[in-house]
Amino acid sequence: MEVGDETAKAWRNTSPKLRAQIGKNLEIILGDSLSKSKEANFELLLEEARSEAAKNGLTEEILTKLLNEED
Repeated sequence: MEVGDETAKAWRNTSPKLRAQIGKNLEIILGDSLSKSKEANFELLLEEARSEAAKNGLTEEILTKLLNEED
């Protein structure tokens, strides 16, 4: 992870205990942010698929009918 010079210097001078605490907090924050980013990308993908399907005439009603048909 890239940080500014002052932050890097402060990190080098930080105790191992504080580094561990900061590391745990960063892991939580990054995990949440990356998860939300993946969710947002997935929602965007779904919206694009819905739009493309609708453009090609596949409505929710038609899809439901197709899914409920017996073989």
